[in-house]
Amino acid sequence: MEQQQNWRGNFQTFRQVIPQMEELPFQAREAINVLRGNIQLSGYELRTIAVTSAMPNEGKSSTAFRLAKSMAGLGTRTIYLDCDIRNSEVMARYQIQQSVCGLSEFLCGRVSLNDIIYHTDDPCMDMIFTGAVAPNPSELLSGPLFVQLLEELKKNYEYVIVDTPPVCPVIDGALIAKKCDGTVLVVECGKTEKTLAVKATRQLEYAGVRILGAVLNKVGASNKGYGYGYGYGYGYGYGYGEGNTKKAAKAAKKQNKAAQKANAKSGRDKKRA
Repeated sequence: MEQQQNWRGNFQTFRQVIPQMEELPFQAREAINVLRGNIQLSGYELRTIAVTSAMPNEGKSSTAFRLAKSMAGLGTRTIYLDCDIRNSEVMARYQIQQSVCGLSEFLCGRVSLNDIIYHTDDPCMDMIFTGAVAPNPSELLSGPLFVQLLEELKKNYEYVIVDTPPVCPVIDGALIAKKCDGTVLVVECGKTEKTLAVKATRQLEYAGVRILGAVLNKVGASNKGYGYGYGYGYGYGYGYGEGNTKKAAKAAKKQNKAAQKANAKSGRDKKRA
């Protein structure tokens, strides 16, 4: 605990938020842990990890936040950085009521880094919110202050999990991902069109982004879904393009088949009880 207080003391901030989250089923927690392990084994010096998607509402923000929690669960210093300045729902999703300063205020030069870092109830995880809605997110994210921010965070955290805007509607996601060490693309099972997934992949590749792999989200989810859009499992696959995207999806479905059966059996057992 003393070591933890020392590194947090670098920022000299006493601001704290307590995100309210529902407990994930065992299979979903394990899938996030598998994603964490795959990222850790994807190469040397992968510190800033962007999480994006082709279109909105595919689960990239939930995936990014849960990934940050999983990283912090290992005792590694982790910060979740919300960069979806145009349309973030993080504060509402995790029931954070207090007023905060965030990324947009920092990129405008109005506040310092110390002013936008918020501790959580997890001693190894901090957060940066988007802050006020800005009329020019692309210009702010393209500026030198964003690069400086990432470099400063890398000095104090072992992992920086960067939640980006979706890639296809706006350029922001590719701009952010290019400045990160690696990127994970979230694809919603049964919803994301193949053409959009391929388009998002090509946009990232054209921008020179290092793509680590894909998360197939909401695999085996019921009609009601779970929590904030999580299904009962995740697939993780390397490689892209039309053929590789199909292979990743097929492998992910196979990987989660047992989890779906287990959940169905659990539901039947509860009804009998």
